Amino acid sequence: MFRSKVVLVLAVVLLSTHGIFSQSFTYSGPTNVTIPYENSNVNGTYYFSYHNLSGLCYPCMVVSVDNQVISNSLCDNPSTPSNFTIGFTPGSHTIKFKLLSINCQTLNCYNAVIHQEEEFSVTCNFQISVENIFGGGSIYANGNSSSPARITSSVGSVSIGAIEQSYSGYNWIWNSSGVYNSEWRREPSQGGGTSFDNSQNTSYSIQSYDINTAVVAGLRKVCNLTFTSAGGTVYINGSGSHSSPYIAQVVEQNSITASGEWYYINGIEYTFSHWNNNPGSNTITPSAHGTYTAVYTGKPTNNGEYASAGAGVGDPIEVTWTDNPNTAVNQFEIWRKVKHNGVTGSPVLLATVGRGVQSYTDYEYVGTDGYTNDLLWYDVRAYYSTEGTYSDPDYQAVYGRLEASKVEEGQVASISNELPAEYSISNYPNPFNPTTTISYRLPESGFVTVKVYDLLGKEISTLVNGNKNAGYHNVSFDAGRLTNGIYIYTINAGKYSKSKKMILMK
Repeated sequence: MFRSKVVLVLAVVLLSTHGIFSQSFTYSGPTNVTIPYENSNVNGTYYFSYHNLSGLCYPCMVVSVDNQVISNSLCDNPSTPSNFTIGFTPGSHTIKFKLLSINCQTLNCYNAVIHQEEEFSVTCNFQISVENIFGGGSIYANGNSSSPARITSSVGSVSIGAIEQSYSGYNWIWNSSGVYNSEWRREPSQGGGTSFDNSQNTSYSIQSYDINTAVVAGLRKVCNLTFTSAGGTVYINGSGSHSSPYIAQVVEQNSITASGEWYYINGIEYTFSHWNNNPGSNTITPSAHGTYTAVYTGKPTNNGEYASAGAGVGDPIEVTWTDNPNTAVNQFEIWRKVKHNGVTGSPVLLATVGRGVQSYTDYEYVGTDGYTNDLLWYDVRAYYSTEGTYSDPDYQAVYGRLEASKVEEGQVASISNELPAEYSISNYPNPFNPTTTISYRLPESGFVTVKVYDLLGKEISTLVNGNKNAGYHNVSFDAGRLTNGIYIYTINAGKYSKSKKMILMK
């Protein structure tokens, strides 16, 4: 395609060697031109000097490119311009200049007089770009460090090399291990790039169709991941302890696993849960620098450290414990397992009591002097109200036998020591799958409702709806038919009303 417009690039200039004749011209202009990168053509301008044109009838300079006339013809506004601009596309082109005039006798434009004709070739090259994936920095092309490199197609082949460097806050490397390895890619202007080599230093052969093609070095950035753990130690990839804060360097799109060390404060064990901006997984696959703070789950220390269970022969089983030093541990569950005739049954929740009680009498069983009847295990499970967590089970063994006749009397006698001082509601475990136990405390008897709703306010289940005595109560909620998500459970008891969230995670 050829167009007339302003000069963009001029290369080698050719001066006509044709002598100065009567009714003649001389010209100058390029025989080689180069299309700049990100352009589709380039202009070449030719300058004319005319000699002894006076006396000619309608002299005209006719310009043709590849045998196609692109200037005005003799019969259509003939002129002798001082310059003419040709738009070149890649390749080799044949240029012809003809100086014509009309026979002054006939004035017939189809009976032209040819005064001079010149023909020559023009080679039009183009440029490719050798550049980094991040668009800046330095890169090797034919032995030179450039930013980026513009290579003319006339060289045929170019030696290229990726330079590891710092740019825009990142160290960029040629990655050849792990995933997302470095590679060279050919990126044509019309899209649809392809990789062609994974060597840091290689070569590229320029093709005729490569106009405006970018040859891209796929350096990969190194991401600095800063881990901070309240436990004081960070574990990387399951081993290797590092003092917090710790900076791990990871090539983008590669993965690292990290966790924080557990720690203990005032009766609460804090166990690493996840990183603040990476919930649900300890594996991090970065695409940028990042800062990660360890999130912990606190639960009471195992109450077995403080609990004991025992009885004299024929006496009810007595379970005693000391309160957790953290005052937010305000509730204790007493659990029992029984091994009868060689078969151990499921754990049973006997009671839930508040701080300060520190003992529970199981009147259903009395002590024996050996394993002649039943083997009993008791666990006192502390509840941490701040996070709604319980201590791990730690059962204490004792020998006993069933003494059902003392149940009613004993229970009545112990009620006065077990009444809670205030209303509360909580659930455990949370998150849960698919069941959880909702525990609530009533300092006074009265009408109680406990209901479960979804986040849109739709009622899912009514768990309690009736009069309840003052004390500690539990109700189980089975979400086996529900979908994962957050649900709201509420209690209404007299003037007390409370709503809390629980998470179903199957």
